[in-house]
Amino acid sequence: MPDETKSDRSHRHADGHSHEHAHDHEHPHGPSHNGGDLVGLEADLKLASTILEWESGDIFGHVGVRLPSGDGIACKVFRPAGRDDEDWLVHFDFAGKKIAGTGTAPMESPIYTEILKRRPDVKAVIHTHSPACVALSLADKEIRAIHMQSAKFEYGVPIYPRPIHIKDRDEGDELARMLASGKAIVIKGHGVVTVGASIDEACMNALYLERTAKIQGLAMTLGFAGPTKEFMDEILESRRKLLSKPDAHEGRSARGGYSNEWMYYRNKIVRGERWTRGWS
Repeated sequence: MPDETKSDRSHRHADGHSHEHAHDHEHPHGPSHNGGDLVGLEADLKLASTILEWESGDIFGHVGVRLPSGDGIACKVFRPAGRDDEDWLVHFDFAGKKIAGTGTAPMESPIYTEILKRRPDVKAVIHTHSPACVALSLADKEIRAIHMQSAKFEYGVPIYPRPIHIKDRDEGDELARMLASGKAIVIKGHGVVTVGASIDEACMNALYLERTAKIQGLAMTLGFAGPTKEFMDEILESRRKLLSKPDAHEGRSARGGYSNEWMYYRNKIVRGERWTRGWS
């Protein structure tokens, strides 16, 4: 979790958490998926933090993206930096030193720095404290491909076994090595880390990881012993066929590169709609 400190206001924006400011999430020039536009990236950071706060009930999470310059990370914390701040949006370098923005670098900045050092394919990293994921980690149950939307997690999301905050380079590097080439990792008794080639992808990975944990946990109370390899093979092959269809890529292109889910939540926020799922 980040420190609570007095902040400067060089990057003040409306965070969209209040009904009155929902329209400020709109990109000034429309979607700018995965581009080098810092304004667009910061707008996406705010959208992702709102989506995940309202989906999980977590106020201590944060979402980060590589700066277009490549010299650091832009990070949006779900909650404000202080009583009078609407945003905690800070830029810091790969040593965790603040470059600009409001607030300080998160105490767990090594999550971002060490994963991004090891994974050139990753542009965005998210850390949340998703309760159903934490519950399964305490029972040593890996989250697996048990329904179509969890096929992306394939044969199991690793569980980092130490119930700690990731506070230094060694811990961050250990976490990054265990994540390897995957899309997500669960920190036992603590929370989750998801990654993606865009903020959209990392956000939806976090959303579906928690949703899958809820489904899996409920199914296990009803006697589900876990998916067989054959079951997961069939889900993965079905997903591969679906994504190989030309219209799957054409639709994303028509949305400026964004996923259907991202646009659904973006439109809800722009309209000023509120929701909360928590454990539901």
